[in-house]
Amino acid sequence: MNRLVFTAALTAAVVVGLGAFGLKAQNFVLQAQDFGQPAQNIADVDDSQEAGVFGKWLTADSPECVPVSAIESVSRLTKLTPEQFQFARALYIAIPPVSRQLPPGDSAVVASANGKSMIALVENGQSCARFLAPDFILTMLTEVGKGENGVVGEPI
Repeated sequence: MNRLVFTAALTAAVVVGLGAFGLKAQNFVLQAQDFGQPAQNIADVDDSQEAGVFGKWLTADSPECVPVSAIESVSRLTKLTPEQFQFARALYIAIPPVSRQLPPGDSAVVASANGKSMIALVENGQSCARFLAPDFILTMLTEVGKGENGVVGEPI
């Protein structure tokens, strides 16, 4: 099941990355060749349009780590299952810029407010890794939570 969750998450992350939904709490430049448009620094993105109340935690000048209580003060939190956490962690590492190490966290939550959702990986009451979650990612998280999957492959 874990391999299937990781594979599904990696595939979804590629789609997310190509669709430019994967905002992270890191400074990066969207590459012109990736999107067929001029390069754009994430700090120049209008967070009020894209991220809503979560924009302050997804810009280049955002603090690296944010207390989960601060996120909860502006949104409704839903704790993810261990399988959903692994799915979210796989998504995080695959969203550009691709990470070469696992992100910090031992659990995850989905924060929802005003029609926007953000996934936050959590450790010791802090989120040091987070990204926006469009509806199709939330749908996949729900499927993972229900144990739904496609064809089961051979374990490696």
